[in-house]
Amino acid sequence: MLKSDISTSVLKVPLHVIILREPFGEFFTLVLDNRHTEELEPEDCRQWFKDRGADMQKVEKALDQTWNFYRAEVNIRNPKEPPMPQIPYAPKL
Repeated sequence: MLKSDISTSVLKVPLHVIILREPFGEFFTLVLDNRHTEELEPEDCRQWFKDRGADMQKVEKALDQTWNFYRAEVNIRNPKEPPMPQIPYAPKL
């Protein structure tokens, strides 16, 4: 096995995400296969998918469907690891 064949990604391929919205709700709930959930506002939801390398045209259609019909499913074929957030300066002890 070549070194390049070893994947260090912890994301499953493909990444399956269920998008839910409660009636009259202002946010989306993302449910992953491992039952991890995240509640995000629409702009944060778009950024979440963009960080993972999703096709944004298809994501927009899925978000529109979720907004109107309260549920959609998205598969990201080749998910990327999201960038790590910048950690604020640690205090010097």
